[in-house]
Amino acid sequence: MTHEEFFHDFMQDIYARAEAGSQFNEPVFVERMCDFLVEQAVLEEPTLVSYKKETKGLKLDAWEYIADNGNLTLIVSEFREQLETLTQTGADKVFKRAAKFFEQSLDQKFYSSLEESDPAWSLARGIFKIQADITKVRIIILTNALLSSRLQSLKESKLKGFKCSFDIWDMERLYRIETSGTGKESIIIDFEHEFGKSLPCLPAFTGSGTFQSYLLAIPGELMAGLYEKHGERLLEQNVRTFLQFRGNVNKGMRNTIINEPRMFFAYNNGITATAEAVETDSENGSERIKLIKNLQIVNGGQTTASLYTALIKSKANLEHVYVQMKLTIVPSEQLEQVVPKISEYANTQNKVNAADFSSNHPFHLKIEEFSRRLWAPSFEGGLRESHWYYERTRGQYANAQANLTNAQKKEFLTQNPRIQMFSKTDLAKFHYAWEKQPHIVSLGAQKNFAKFASEISKGWVDNEPMFNEFYFKEIIAKALVFRFLDRSLMKQSWYGGYKANIIAYSIAKFSELVTVTGKHLDLSLIWKRQQLTEATQKHLLGIARAVNDCIQNTPEGITNVTEWCKKTQCWVNVQQIDYALDTKILSELIDPSQQTSKQEVD
Repeated sequence: MTHEEFFHDFMQDIYARAEAGSQFNEPVFVERMCDFLVEQAVLEEPTLVSYKKETKGLKLDAWEYIADNGNLTLIVSEFREQLETLTQTGADKVFKRAAKFFEQSLDQKFYSSLEESDPAWSLARGIFKIQADITKVRIIILTNALLSSRLQSLKESKLKGFKCSFDIWDMERLYRIETSGTGKESIIIDFEHEFGKSLPCLPAFTGSGTFQSYLLAIPGELMAGLYEKHGERLLEQNVRTFLQFRGNVNKGMRNTIINEPRMFFAYNNGITATAEAVETDSENGSERIKLIKNLQIVNGGQTTASLYTALIKSKANLEHVYVQMKLTIVPSEQLEQVVPKISEYANTQNKVNAADFSSNHPFHLKIEEFSRRLWAPSFEGGLRESHWYYERTRGQYANAQANLTNAQKKEFLTQNPRIQMFSKTDLAKFHYAWEKQPHIVSLGAQKNFAKFASEISKGWVDNEPMFNEFYFKEIIAKALVFRFLDRSLMKQSWYGGYKANIIAYSIAKFSELVTVTGKHLDLSLIWKRQQLTEATQKHLLGIARAVNDCIQNTPEGITNVTEWCKKTQCWVNVQQIDYALDTKILSELIDPSQQTSKQEVD
């Protein structure tokens, strides 16, 4: 596939999404790219703002703030209708729009000049309120242009005294990932180039029939630097998440780093990691690692993040801190088979089921099998049935089309529409929103999925037969509820941001209102119709408006709505919203006995 063909297909997808949701092309592009960066572990849960005052040199399309480490990400788009080139001058101009927004937000006068209904008001106010806690600013350009070959490397700089980094995601970068067959961007760590020296290592393998393994003592500063640059991308194979210093292990790490740094190596269990390849050389008879390709920390995520957070938040001196690492080289074609076993056996401190780590778990294979075999009924008045395509592994949907002719690809997309593709993290969001845990969904795609994986692993052992065709069809019904709100919110006159949170909380509130009646929403009917009834649509949007008002009414001292939505108390407040289901929706609910009979028939 050429760049031109890729661009054409990509834009057709954007146009289709925009038309389906009655939206402009650029906001749809931004949302599509933000979702992609969440899949790539570059972002966790960005918030869209679509703020544009180009006459004043201001523009911002999305943002994300991670309170745990004080990192603020500002996202600005450069959208073109044709495949064009983005030059150094053009990129600098776009970066400056986001940088100027940040600089002005440091002054209270800026957010005070905005209407509270403006989607940027909350962000500008938040930046002003939390500026003392911001440790780093990252500005990302999202563009459907191609970067000029003359564009120089993007170096970190200072922005009003804040450390600031820059990144660009363009069509070339997207093209490389989507056509790579892996569905993700490689992480190349060149120790000599980035840190000025290679790392001493001890080979721990013999013979050609075994995996290459090495033992290393990694300087704490270097480990923190790797996490600062690559973030959660280093932890993609690891379902553990870093939630500040809440557990005893994390508190112990912090105390050791600050008070007994020389003892960190002795006290800490170390890091278990994998890589696809390494380059080594020899110096004074000692082997050293020069370069690592696709480093993944499968055990030791807390250790890594603790080093980084101690450096950034506590200003700890890591000069005397070292951490041990066991590094195993696993070829890409064996990752899914080998890494889950390494993860299982390495995680002895807190037992984690191996299934939590694996896309090859029988649950995912079963959902994939249903998604390829079961035909979803056609929309009312339509003739063609289609599949809801479950992307069990990243890049699977694109890879399925890679070697098809144009005619075959057209047929594939007819049978497997892009809007009906869903991933593991999507499935987890559908599930927990409906199960009345919107604060868990609001933690972000990866953390939400980690909880889901653990729950499903236990559920599979306890009651495997429940994961049947009926279960799959209910998943799709929940997906239709979720996707309805997803495409409808931005068309509402009252909407001003926080779409992901509003969706999760609205579905949870609706589910609760249905539950208290003692009846069930007829998910089987939604599957058969492949759309929601007018009554359901009306109530979801009515609830969404009430939820929007509620979640933005944050307690004193909390200005970040996104962070507030992660709290249990936020859900408690939403539960107290006075909202009643009318007779129309009540007439559509079914009794528990009807629900049971539907499941038995299916």
